[in-house]
Amino acid sequence: MKLSAAYEAEQKELTEQVKIWREAVETFEQDKADFDSFAAIVRKYVGIRELTPTLVNEFVKKIIIHAPDKSSGHRRQKIELVWNFIGEVNLPGDNQTVERQRKGRTA
Repeated sequence: MKLSAAYEAEQKELTEQVKIWREAVETFEQDKADFDSFAAIVRKYVGIRELTPTLVNEFVKKIIIHAPDKSSGHRRQKIELVWNFIGEVNLPGDNQTVERQRKGRTA
C-alpha cells in the first residue's frame, strides 16, 4: 500500500511538471513568432526617411495619452506606446512624459 501511494504522488508531481513545461514551451514559441514578425517589419523599413501613417500602424498597436498635469506650472502629459508583437517597452530613464512650456506672446 505504501508503494502505491508513493507512486501516485510521484505521478501527480510529474504530471504537474509536464504541464508547467508545456506552458513554458508554448510561451517561448509564441514569443519567438512575435519576435520573428517584428523583425520582418523592422527589416522591411531599414533606412526609412519619413514617418508615414502606414509605418506607424505597422509598428504601434496603441497610443495611450494620459490627462495633463499642470501642478508644477508646466503642462506635463504622459504618453504610453504599446508596440505590435512586443507590447509596452519601459526603458530605464525613459518616463515618456511630454512637457511643454508656454511661450510668451510676441507682437
